[in-house]
Amino acid sequence: MIQRICSTQNISIILDRRIDPSLKLKLDLQNLTLEQGLQKLAALAHAKTEIVGSTIYIGPETAASKLKTLLELKSEELAALADSGAELKSRVLFLSRKKTFHYQDLDQPSDILRQIAAAYQITINNGNQIPHDLWTHGTLTSVNAIEALSLILIQFDLTYRWEEQATQIQLIPIPDTVTIEKTYTPRGSSVVAVTRRLKETFPELSVASSGKTITVSASSELHEKIEQFLNPGANFRNTMPQKVDAIPVQRRKFTLWVKNVPLLAIMKKLEQSGIEFEYDEDQLADAGIDLGQQIDISVNEANAQEFFDSLFRSFKLKYQIEGTRVTLIPNK
Repeated sequence: MIQRICSTQNISIILDRRIDPSLKLKLDLQNLTLEQGLQKLAALAHAKTEIVGSTIYIGPETAASKLKTLLELKSEELAALADSGAELKSRVLFLSRKKTFHYQDLDQPSDILRQIAAAYQITINNGNQIPHDLWTHGTLTSVNAIEALSLILIQFDLTYRWEEQATQIQLIPIPDTVTIEKTYTPRGSSVVAVTRRLKETFPELSVASSGKTITVSASSELHEKIEQFLNPGANFRNTMPQKVDAIPVQRRKFTLWVKNVPLLAIMKKLEQSGIEFEYDEDQLADAGIDLGQQIDISVNEANAQEFFDSLFRSFKLKYQIEGTRVTLIPNK
């Protein structure tokens, strides 16, 4: 059923290794959105869905409930790292780039993890924590380093700790309780009144008030409910991941008019359409190539060669196109 949905809807779904893929279910999906249908499908398997990048994860309720919080915590760690030094911002930006990873039937998760680590130039210090296993084929679509690593590790109740300025990771067990601390400033009501209402509505919540603010330690999912509770008129609904265009680059036509826009910003926009850029940051830096340089480009219904010739005209760059991947190499 999942393979059929992936094929007809052009989306990527990852089924946790702990969910039996041969489980037979009776399911009526009439008059439901795709999101509602997947949630119903997961519930019948005592599982839960979570949207990660452009990939949908279906896993045990406990694991899926922790995944979003783990992703947010790892993102906060990278943001703090970027703020600690200008030289680290490029490293964090590199780890934030969206990539797509394919794996085949009978591939081992340890090999998939090494593939992800190699793509983001990460060393895994204790990769032997991943037991031997054989997986069916799958695709992690348009995910960054945090998302790709977490989607594999969550299936073994593992997460990781950043080390050596985010060039290494240490695999660690997921804690029994995973929470994020956030501070809220109530509007229109006193802190005392809002604190009381929060405790009544969410009895399990850890709440502390100070002055005009309330500090809450909770899961990412619970924080979303708190934001809805404090701002009932706002729309916080999650949307399904965008369908990523998997058409090979050589078969596409490109139309673009921009002035004084950094090349890297254009590349990031192209990545949203399923195009992957591969390059060695150190290699480009040694060649004096700055992807942050602003450019002008004006093309209309251009083929791939015409478009990328125009895009990289101001840079000493060669490019190679293979499927949806564009590899950049300094032109010596």
